[in-house]
Amino acid sequence: MKLTAVRALSALALTTSLLAGAPVLAHAQELNIPVVRGGDTSSLTTVDPSDQVAAINPAENAGLLNYCVQNEYVDYDDGFRVLQEYVKKTNAVPEGADGNMFYAIGTAGQLRVNNKTYSIATATLPIRQSTCKVVLARAKASL
Repeated sequence: MKLTAVRALSALALTTSLLAGAPVLAHAQELNIPVVRGGDTSSLTTVDPSDQVAAINPAENAGLLNYCVQNEYVDYDDGFRVLQEYVKKTNAVPEGADGNMFYAIGTAGQLRVNNKTYSIATATLPIRQSTCKVVLARAKASL
């Protein structure tokens, strides 16, 4: 009797987890966000925004550096140290509840230049790495 109950609960847990994920995938498709499954990288962008980094707001660069450090596209120890100093210098994370929209945009792995949004979060790995290298270099140069 106990084995049957365990199997029933396992089947219920699997079904629930599959059904819970369906709305998320549907929502991602509505927003035209690439969903990568099983190593398929065909939906990732190959647009390299590295040359646009110099034109973004310093707080947005700080947010991108945060994205790069969190995802380890730059050396964590070096990147985190630079991030702390750069955030202070640019006041990218002001005190209070207001926050900074530029920092939030960067932290999401996005950069906006000339009314165009680039997403390194949906780019191929080499593009994420090269853009993060440029972001870190810009932050270091301003310290």
